[in-house]
Amino acid sequence: MATLQNLPDATTFLPASGASTSPVAIRSVLYAVFKHRRLVLGILAVVFLGSALAAFLRPRTWLASSKVLVKLGETVQLAPAEAPSRSVNLPLNQDVVKTEADIIKSQAVIAEAVRRLGIQPEPGTDMDELLQAMQLATTVTQNPGGNILQINFLGRDPNRAARNANAITDVYIEHHNKVYGKSGVSEFYNEQLQALEGQMNDAERRLKQFLAKHDIVDAETQIKLLAADEIEQEKGLQAHLAKISALRKKAETVRAQLAKTPEQIAWGQEYTTNPTMLTYKNRLADLQLSRASVAQRYLATDRHVQDFDNQIADVKARMRGEEEKLLSKQTMRTSLLNMDLKRGVFSMEALLSDAEARKPDLWRRLKTTQKRLKTLRQLSFQVANLQEEADRKKYAYQLYWKKHEEARATEAMSSQSMVSVSVVDRAVPPIDPQNPPWIPLVLGLFAGLVLGAATAVAVEFLNRRLRFEQEVEHYLELPVLAVIPDLDHVPNFARG
Repeated sequence: MATLQNLPDATTFLPASGASTSPVAIRSVLYAVFKHRRLVLGILAVVFLGSALAAFLRPRTWLASSKVLVKLGETVQLAPAEAPSRSVNLPLNQDVVKTEADIIKSQAVIAEAVRRLGIQPEPGTDMDELLQAMQLATTVTQNPGGNILQINFLGRDPNRAARNANAITDVYIEHHNKVYGKSGVSEFYNEQLQALEGQMNDAERRLKQFLAKHDIVDAETQIKLLAADEIEQEKGLQAHLAKISALRKKAETVRAQLAKTPEQIAWGQEYTTNPTMLTYKNRLADLQLSRASVAQRYLATDRHVQDFDNQIADVKARMRGEEEKLLSKQTMRTSLLNMDLKRGVFSMEALLSDAEARKPDLWRRLKTTQKRLKTLRQLSFQVANLQEEADRKKYAYQLYWKKHEEARATEAMSSQSMVSVSVVDRAVPPIDPQNPPWIPLVLGLFAGLVLGAATAVAVEFLNRRLRFEQEVEHYLELPVLAVIPDLDHVPNFARG
């Protein structure tokens, strides 16, 4: 029918609520797939060709497996007095399986197997990468409900995979018997003891050489002593600087006092009468007598009397400028205070010079102590690491020594080994590869169909037209009275 109306909100292909498998939705999906069949076929072809190309181009891998029986030691079950006791074999548990798997995939086993096979690393790689690849290619699985372990090796050649699996199995059996067997435990621990003793001696030698090179006896104690010595030296230096400052101020004060103190003081003095003063006195007596004689004849205001007054005043003024007695002889002696002040200045200058001379040594000693303390603090970490390594090697040596003694005691006793292994089935070259090509082809075919159908439905989902009578009745909630066919798609016989 012709287009009626755009959808308001719901999708064409989602079923209505309450009807999870609506015929309209199924019909719409089939309609979209067959309508866009070329798109579906194109996507299917692209995906299928890509999976086919990947399936035929990727290298084939082959899985070779050998089986070993792991038998645990027997345990005795005690029964009542009327029934005999019996021993049973313990089943494998996950701890035992993990332990054996770790032994099989250990570097010692893989390295020995590589050495026996004569495998050399490829150009551009080293032996460590080869061993790591061999460890990744080796897997260990347990048969359900049994005591059999399956050693698997995944390789690109069936014969080589079987040979590698058998070599790893043989080395594992020997290594297992060497570790768990009665006769090999003591030798194993003895070898380990020799290696650990060399490592322990080497670690102790490195520690001693490092301590001797840097003149260290006990780093922690030396750091504490140097820290305390640094504090005392700083205090002593500050006190010495304060003493120098005090001596300088004291010397300046004494020099100022010395400048004010004369070097010599008067010890004895002899005085004589001043002849000038005696002449002035005689002259004054004569003037006074002459004035008295004139004053009898003239008034006080008369010029004759005033002339004598002026002369008398002039003589008195000159007499005031003269001393009564003159120093005729004086005895001088050196001042004791001046001498004491000079001795004090000399003494303080000597002390100041001595203090100034000792200041560089105090600075140098403090700097040396600080530098040594800083160096020791930096070296203490290396000393701690070397000491820790030496202690760890020593602890490992002591631990293996105890194990060695226990192994010797165990070998002296006729006790049964707790775990024993034996080969049940050796690996043979596999016939079928681990990754056959038909699996990617099937997956590519299925993925292409699903992706093509989903793409067709998505394309049709973007077209929001009403296509069927049921959709019109569902979304418009109106009955369909008639359907006008699209004559372009109707066959010719139906048009007539």
